Amino acid sequence: MRPAFFALILFTCAANTARAHTMVTPYDLPISFNAYVGACAATLFLTFLALAVLPVPPAARAGRSIRLGTIFPAILRAVAVALLLLTIGAGLFGSPSPVANIAPALFWIGFVLCLSVATAMVGDIFQIANPWEALLRLAGIGNRTRLPYPERWGAWPAFVCYWGLAWLELMAPPDPAFLAEALLAYTALTAAGSFLFGRDVWFRRAELFGMLFRTAGLLACIAYERKPDGWHARWRPLLSGIEEIPPTGMAQLLFVLFLLAATSYDGVWQTSFWAGLYWTHLLQWFGSLWGDDMARAQAILAPGYWVWQRGGLIAAPFVYLGFYWAAMATMRVLTRSALTTRDLSLRFAGSVVPIALSYLLAHSWTLLLTEIPVVPFLLTDPFGVGWNLLDLARTSAEPDSLNMGQVWHVEVALILQGHLASVYAAHAIAVRLFPAGRVWLSELPLLVLMMGYTFIGLAVLALPLAVR
Repeated sequence: MRPAFFALILFTCAANTARAHTMVTPYDLPISFNAYVGACAATLFLTFLALAVLPVPPAARAGRSIRLGTIFPAILRAVAVALLLLTIGAGLFGSPSPVANIAPALFWIGFVLCLSVATAMVGDIFQIANPWEALLRLAGIGNRTRLPYPERWGAWPAFVCYWGLAWLELMAPPDPAFLAEALLAYTALTAAGSFLFGRDVWFRRAELFGMLFRTAGLLACIAYERKPDGWHARWRPLLSGIEEIPPTGMAQLLFVLFLLAATSYDGVWQTSFWAGLYWTHLLQWFGSLWGDDMARAQAILAPGYWVWQRGGLIAAPFVYLGFYWAAMATMRVLTRSALTTRDLSLRFAGSVVPIALSYLLAHSWTLLLTEIPVVPFLLTDPFGVGWNLLDLARTSAEPDSLNMGQVWHVEVALILQGHLASVYAAHAIAVRLFPAGRVWLSELPLLVLMMGYTFIGLAVLALPLAVR
């Protein structure tokens, strides 16, 4: 027991600054964890059986498009630019407190979280409102190509930037000024890429947030298209976007998997479980180096723990890729498909998107419940300097505590809903690729994979949190 006890002490001493989305109070599940996992797995399996006997879903047909005019897109762009400038301005000139300053909430909750979920429902409106593109248009940076975009780059710049975004959320100090500086650096990178390779090329192939919301928009029943006479919206069957625009390269596949992997790692990297994997074993294996001198043990092991934390984030998408690739290789063997494992992996990549977005919402559910009541006070004093623009009454009353049983049930329902959507999406893809007699064989590896994702998602949500 001594190594485990010392590991907890050292982990507590080495803990990072608390994040706004951290919940540090453990709670007991309403029913056993195994019951939740069993019920979710059974639901997925029954859905698989139902899809195997139901008629093949018809191929998606493009619906009638409606022209959006010029006023609506212009309003969207103006609002987006104003919110970006507010985020940067509040971060640079407002309070250094991440709780009092509107910048962190506006970016992480409003932009990254809420807009991602909204995009899955109403379509990729970000491509219309993209504030970086609007600013570059105002600056006169057009589509002139000064250098050809290297084909080998593919979508790797967007993937690397997403790595940076995950690091900014998890590893960077929760400082509004640091967030604003990161956004300014990203703006400079976007301007440089657009200047060199052409604005449309850069935003279509390499821009992080365009790819993020374009991926989320695959789930929506509304698609937006830019035509010579302006933006148009068209209706399409729900989830059909996954079949319309499959990833075209490994960078896009890893991007999709990282959407899920980054959220999973966010839920595990500061738990006692993850810390124990490092501290407990090393204390056991190398205890002779320090004996009972825990100060010496921390001095020796702490730098490695820093690498352990960040290395996990780097490795996360590739770990998920390994499981996913194994499922695709098994699918290829079972169906005797002429397609390569890589081709199958790209074709079915979109079926992971519902899982990733549902888990993102489930993982952030408690954050939304606690932050929504604070929104009016952030709006009345966005810089956190004592303003009261909306003339709100000040209150010091503590917010009501959350009913964690209800929270857990909602989180489980969100994860299960995302997995069911993924099972259906994978089935719709499979019936287009394989003969009728092999469709159910092709889906068996994916069913096992999604059950595994379900277990991981529920296990991460249920992990008791250590001190952060």
